[in-house]
Amino acid sequence: MMSELDLSPPQVIVRLLMGFISARAVYTAAKLGLVDQIDRAGSTEDELAARLDADRSGLVRLLHSLTGLGILRYGDQGRYFLTEVGETLRADSLQSIRDYAIYVHEFLYDLFRHLPDSVRDGKPIVEQELGASLFAYLQQHKDAAARFHAGLANRGRIETPAILAAYNFGDCHRVADLGGGNGAFLSAIVTAYPSVSGVLLDRAPAIDAARNGHGGPLPRCELIEGDYFTEVPTDIDLYIFKRVLFDHSNEEVIKILRNCRAAMKPNSRIVIIEGLAGIRNEPDLAHLMDLTFLLVTTGRMRSREEYNDLLGKAELRLLQCLPTRSDVSVLEAALL
Repeated sequence: MMSELDLSPPQVIVRLLMGFISARAVYTAAKLGLVDQIDRAGSTEDELAARLDADRSGLVRLLHSLTGLGILRYGDQGRYFLTEVGETLRADSLQSIRDYAIYVHEFLYDLFRHLPDSVRDGKPIVEQELGASLFAYLQQHKDAAARFHAGLANRGRIETPAILAAYNFGDCHRVADLGGGNGAFLSAIVTAYPSVSGVLLDRAPAIDAARNGHGGPLPRCELIEGDYFTEVPTDIDLYIFKRVLFDHSNEEVIKILRNCRAAMKPNSRIVIIEGLAGIRNEPDLAHLMDLTFLLVTTGRMRSREEYNDLLGKAELRLLQCLPTRSDVSVLEAALL
């Protein structure tokens, strides 16, 4: 078998072009619940076909693919075992990414056939495809909104420990998570810091999910249906924007930050928790995420310097930018 180093330039391109098949194989394993059916002592092809009520020949092909991708390991006596990576697709794993896998492939995947159009005109395709802007569509379609918030909360949960390790939320009495989805991140904060109370602001589908406990317990928290373009709570020590601002254009971000500034106390702070723009000539997930924003929103990935510029235009100043052991950084800001 050829190693990656032995591939010719055309072979490298072929593998890049076929990468979507790997992604669909992973999605299929998540969607069918395949990994949840694999015993700790391993499972055979016949056992898995029976448990999934699946055609044995088709399932075997998927299993073979997943061993090549490092999701499964084929071992003794014809049994398949989950690898450490494969464990993250289990629904009951503390590091589960299953909901995110389903969200990516049932919400984003089909939009990418329009990438050439968005590259040509620089505009998102989502309104043409869905009949409304992303957030208006989610407001109107509860099932899609539930899938959206579950997927993002799923991914957010795996980066939360790294954020809590990088930034101290304990010196705040009251925090507001603006656009905080189903409350998963706010739940992690108030759980880690019993002296902190919180406010969750988001649109109705997200708040409904939070009220139903989908993001975790929210003691000492007020849940508000609203929009940070028009409504920002007052008497807050720390305003949180986690994976929110990169959904919006520069002009929209400045408006959001100015709304926040108008509500801030003299000693209030803002934390922006986002992935930063990738570095040219380096493989970086941020480059691929930027293409997603091109298709779906008016936003984009931004550098530390670009956030600093936007904060300045909203009469705010960047205090620090903290890296984390995840895909996001924590940018802290205050009044000028």
